[in-house]
Amino acid sequence: MKEAIKNLMDLQAIDLEVQKIDLKMADSHGELLTTKKAIEQGYESIADYKEQFALGEKRRRELEATITDEAERIKDRQTKLMSIQTNREYQSILKEIEDTKLANQQREEELTLLLEQSELIEKKIEEISKRCAEQELQLENDSKRVAQEAAKLETDKQKITKTREAQAKKVDPKYLNRYEMLRVNRNGLAVTGVTKGVCRGCNMNIPPQMFNLLLREQELLTCPTCNRMMYHQPEVEER
Repeated sequence: MKEAIKNLMDLQAIDLEVQKIDLKMADSHGELLTTKKAIEQGYESIADYKEQFALGEKRRRELEATITDEAERIKDRQTKLMSIQTNREYQSILKEIEDTKLANQQREEELTLLLEQSELIEKKIEEISKRCAEQELQLENDSKRVAQEAAKLETDKQKITKTREAQAKKVDPKYLNRYEMLRVNRNGLAVTGVTKGVCRGCNMNIPPQMFNLLLREQELLTCPTCNRMMYHQPEVEER
C-alpha cells in the first residue's frame, strides 16, 4: 500500500507541475486580453469625444449664424430709429435692439464655453490617442514575448506529459479512476497530506482513529470532509 500511495503522490506532483504551466499560459494571455480591452475602451472613448466635438461644432455654427443674423437685425433696427415719428414706437424699437443685444451676448458667452469645451475635448482625444498608440506598441511587444514563452512552456508541458503517462501506468486503475475524478472536482488536488491530524486539502481535522490508521499506511484513506485521498505529511520544523 505504501507504494500505491507513493505512486499517487508522484502523479499528483506531476499534475501540479502541469497545472502551474497551464496557469502561467493563462495568465500571460490574460495580460494580453487586458491590454486589448484597454485599447478598445480607449478608442470607444475617442469615438464618444468625437461625437461630443461634432455636436459642439454644430451648435457653434448655429450660434455664429444666429449672432450674425441678429447683428444685421440690430443694424436694421438702428437705421429705422432715424425715421421714427412717435416716442412710443421709438421706445419699442429701442427695447427690441437692447433685447437682441442681450440675447446675442448670451449666445457669445455660450459660444465661448463651446470653444473652451472643444479645446478640452481635442486635448483629451490627443491624450487618449497617444495612450492607445503606446498600448498598441506594448501589446505588440508583449504578444511576441508571450508567444516565445508559450512555445517554451508547451515544450516543457509535452515533456512532463510523457512523464505523467509513464507514472499513470504505475497507479492501480481502481485508484487512478478515483484520482482523476477527484482531480477534476477538487481544483486539481486529488491527493493531499495530513499533518497533525489536519487535512491540508480542506484544513479540517480528521478523526483521531482515522489518523492512527493513516500513520500505518496499510490502506488508502479519504478525507471525510473533502473526500481527497490522504497520506501522512510530517510537520516541517522551522529552522
